[in-house]
Amino acid sequence: MFNFDNYMLERLYNIFGGIAILYGSIAYIISVIFSKIMFDILGVKPILSLIPFYNTYRIYKEYKGRVWKRNWGVAYLLTFALPMAVIGVFVFTLINLPIITGDRFYDYYALTLILGLVVLVVGGLIISVFNFILLFTMYLPIFDTKGRRVVLYIQAALTLLVVFGNSIILKIDPHFDSLLLVKIQMIFSVVFTIVYLLSAREVRARIRGGEYVLQEKLDYGTMDSFEVYATLKARERKLVVPRISKTTNYYVMDDNVI
Repeated sequence: MFNFDNYMLERLYNIFGGIAILYGSIAYIISVIFSKIMFDILGVKPILSLIPFYNTYRIYKEYKGRVWKRNWGVAYLLTFALPMAVIGVFVFTLINLPIITGDRFYDYYALTLILGLVVLVVGGLIISVFNFILLFTMYLPIFDTKGRRVVLYIQAALTLLVVFGNSIILKIDPHFDSLLLVKIQMIFSVVFTIVYLLSAREVRARIRGGEYVLQEKLDYGTMDSFEVYATLKARERKLVVPRISKTTNYYVMDDNVI
């Protein structure tokens, strides 16, 4: 059934492996840059931004009690980091399978390939859906202008369209280019990345300049659930506020501490 020879399989492994490494490297570098800026704002040691997955989790941990009632980092690890790890382990295992050509390849590895396809589809769907939620939980607290929030809404809409829109559109128009939405979303993701990096830098500059202060964490031990929710809602989900405000909150970023 499969007429793969050693050369073809090796080429496929190299191509997909190279793309995965390139994409992962770019995503990691952007994650480190963003986390470093956010850790400066939140008073966390910048060196921790180098730890993948933990850097995102730590931002969410610092958001808890400032803009969100719960620690979204736990959900991030369960619905993003864990599926990524599972997919990574499967791809590594598949790449290191002994090379068998011809029909024997199907006979030996049919179940593995089917299981892998299921893992990739389910894992990818979970990651994509949570990535939509992450857009708001992570970036909304630092987007303080209508223009930036419009960019966020567009990015969120494109994320949903890529996940669910293709199948709907293809039912209406079978000749629709299914990769078109993916290409548009990838291009706009560059714009979105630039916007949220600039927003984070601007927030950091305002705090360092003394114009803004970081929202204090609420004391959950002295407040009931309703008070916590009401207070966070009144803050309008903003991570920082102007120094001259009704908020009794005057944190100034000095030294980085854990």
